[in-house]
Amino acid sequence: MAQYNPKSLHAEEFINHEEILETLKYAEENKHNIELIDSILEKARPQKTATGVHCAGLTHREASVLLACDIPEKIEQMYQLAEEIKLAFYGNRIVMFAPLYLSNYCVNGCVYCPYHAKNRHITRKKLTQEEVAREVIALQDMGHKRLAIEAGEDPVNNPIEYILECINTIYSIKHKNGAIRRVNVNIAATTVENYRKLKDAG
Repeated sequence: MAQYNPKSLHAEEFINHEEILETLKYAEENKHNIELIDSILEKARPQKTATGVHCAGLTHREASVLLACDIPEKIEQMYQLAEEIKLAFYGNRIVMFAPLYLSNYCVNGCVYCPYHAKNRHITRKKLTQEEVAREVIALQDMGHKRLAIEAGEDPVNNPIEYILECINTIYSIKHKNGAIRRVNVNIAATTVENYRKLKDAG
């Protein structure tokens, strides 16, 4: 069995069965350890620095303890701290993304998703660039500035080149009240090279 290594690029090393079991055991053993819980909450608290706000972050074991904790007053403190963190980073606002479904072609069989490959009851569709442009204009007319593009996993119908072309089309639309400011991408896990291409595409 591979050694647990959270910084590894190999799934079998950072997703480690023994480590998961040990973490669950640790959480169960410490879910009422008030001293530990308080120290974890204090570690999670945002700190103001000269350059802005900084959070130290929690390890997976620390997070597991908080998730397992069932002490009502500690749970309330977690809610309060979560709000404090949210306000420190985002202020009193909600950021919304409008979904833009590019293609429902998919080769997977995920049971929760209607796009799954064995679903013969839906019409498969992949937007052309002209259709993408029309959808972007319609979403902008509704006031949206941020999009989350969605596509099923299908290397033939939805290759990375298609996703990149869609991103380019989206950012190229200048309409009435401006342009799309941000495109989030919700596609299947891909290669490091493809992630670089997505980053370069904005």
